[in-house]
Amino acid sequence: MTLTTAQILDLAPDAASRKAGQAQSKPASWLGLGRAGTVIWGEIKGSGASPYRTVADLAGPASKCTCPSRKFPCKHALGLMLVDAAAAIAEAEPPDWAAAWMKGRESRAAAAETRAQAPVKPVDEKAQAKRQQAREDRVAAALDEVDLWLRDLMRRGLSALRSEPYAFWDRMAGRLVDGQVPGLARRVRALPGLIAAAPQPGASRPEAALGLGLGRLALLVRAARRLDALAPEQAAGVRAALGYSVTAEEMAIRPGQTDDWAVLAHAIEEEDRLTARSVWLVGRASGALAQVLDYGSAGSPLPPAPAAGQDFRGALAFLPGDPPLRAVFREGRSGPAAEAVLPGAASVAAARDAFAEVLARAPWTERWPVRLKGVRLGRLAAAAGGTTDHKAGHRPAFAAGDAGGCLALRADPRLPSLLAVAAGRPVDLFGLYDGAGLSPLALVSEGRLYAMPAQGAQPVLLQVA
Repeated sequence: MTLTTAQILDLAPDAASRKAGQAQSKPASWLGLGRAGTVIWGEIKGSGASPYRTVADLAGPASKCTCPSRKFPCKHALGLMLVDAAAAIAEAEPPDWAAAWMKGRESRAAAAETRAQAPVKPVDEKAQAKRQQAREDRVAAALDEVDLWLRDLMRRGLSALRSEPYAFWDRMAGRLVDGQVPGLARRVRALPGLIAAAPQPGASRPEAALGLGLGRLALLVRAARRLDALAPEQAAGVRAALGYSVTAEEMAIRPGQTDDWAVLAHAIEEEDRLTARSVWLVGRASGALAQVLDYGSAGSPLPPAPAAGQDFRGALAFLPGDPPLRAVFREGRSGPAAEAVLPGAASVAAARDAFAEVLARAPWTERWPVRLKGVRLGRLAAAAGGTTDHKAGHRPAFAAGDAGGCLALRADPRLPSLLAVAAGRPVDLFGLYDGAGLSPLALVSEGRLYAMPAQGAQPVLLQVA
């Protein structure tokens, strides 16, 4: 098994690591290269007295390096995988240090399976109930406070909010964090950015975006007060939006959905001091969409995940919620993609209807994945919202459309690459839609899958399958 160059670069934690990894991809820089199945290894001279020992499992993908870097994967691991992508490394007997890493991975996997099968330890139900009640009381107080705050904002009017400093919003977000509803806090912290944003193609006007953000916040607060009247899965979705986490015990009893899951794209965003990575998948047989969301930090790197363009053959367990989307990996293994297709892709009209159905079930939803089949990408006419007034600083607006309508594309420095790959031909498109514009993440054209880089604004598109 060998990953493509695009898939490897998509694993880089940042643009600097991507560039540094490419600099380490010269075979002449490596010593003792070898492989055993999907595991490759090698040594490379660094700043220390001894060469760094690097080993990677392409099936994870996972890696380890003796360099002091706290990034994962480090530039040496990226370089080693890029060497293999250029010309497959030959089979060899693993050295002791590589064999020890391989054995350790097998032992940890076996230990994890043993823990999963071990009987659950008894829970102190009285203490647990006391903790839960304490949190419910804090959450109820936070809901009262944000409800009063929203009413005050409406009395003042939206125009008065433009002059408020960031501290005005941050104070309320801080109180919501103290009230143990971090999901509401995140939405409040996003509001000043909506006010300050310049008009962009494929995005709501700042005033409309602010009103929509406040409206979603108010709807979520209303729903949180009526959990007893909601269906269990819908109530779980509300609790997830508030910021409640799902326990390991709850996930253990969730059923797994087995399929060949096509990995469409990765997306990485920085949230405070955390790195959030979304892995977007679609079931080849079921057509179900899934988002596997992981968080990492400087001291706790992101866990391994299949690369964009691979298939994950195994089971996903979906978190409680209606409609279902968030999931976690269960047992399975990643490997080469069966074919570059977008299962479940449909027309623009069907995508709009699907988004409307999601809003009917969870009206606080900010954006939702959509799949478009056989659309063409092009510039919107001025009458439809496009503009060519470059002197005024406006950007031309683009859209993806078919005979039934079109969806505006959000401004992005990688749009020219997207348009160049499509070249006026019908393509299948995957992205996130917020009701105003579509943020493309992947495109299928002429039997090839192209993905947006996981992070950064470099104006390129990666062919991953």
